[in-house]
Amino acid sequence: MSYRDRRPLGNTPVAARIRGFANNRLGAVYSALYGFWSSRYAAVTTGEQIAGARRDAYSVVLFDEDTENLLVNDFTSTPDQLLSAMLNVRVYVGTDFSGALRAAHTVMIQNWSTERTPIMIFLSDGECDVSDEAIQDVCRSAVQRGKPLSFHAVSFGPDGSTATLRRMARLALDIQNNAPRDPLLPARRVFLPPSLPPLTRCGLRRHS
Repeated sequence: MSYRDRRPLGNTPVAARIRGFANNRLGAVYSALYGFWSSRYAAVTTGEQIAGARRDAYSVVLFDEDTENLLVNDFTSTPDQLLSAMLNVRVYVGTDFSGALRAAHTVMIQNWSTERTPIMIFLSDGECDVSDEAIQDVCRSAVQRGKPLSFHAVSFGPDGSTATLRRMARLALDIQNNAPRDPLLPARRVFLPPSLPPLTRCGLRRHS
């Protein structure tokens, strides 16, 4: 994530803060997360959520060769507070998709709620490999608890590094599509951008 072929967006209120910490692929990840959190926060605070929609709970698992649960089941932090928490953590080299999935799985199970649909957004530059079973186990665990996992992979690396993320997204989507329909929470109540496919390639603005 230290390569500088992807960098944070430059036209945001937090661009300088993110660049000062990570003016590279990692910073692009933080910029994308801040944008997502801000759009969700605006929907809540301006009353744009439809009646009956449940509030988001955010968990963030950082990973390199190890994992760290930075935020778990957070209902209250603002986008700026969420970003500040991430910028206070030093990230090291290395990538372990299997470890990241295990950690995310544990967080999902420990904070399971029948009132919310589990959504996992996996952001990486794709520089790793993982077994089919690693992602399938997470998805099947959610199905067994009554709600299929909505898994989305976002790539911040080059085209040649997306194979593993694409496979993860495809395997997860297969399980989600074949899971019994959740009668308590129809699909229309899952608040993700409707255009977001299982794998998204994210090329944020490049700076010379």
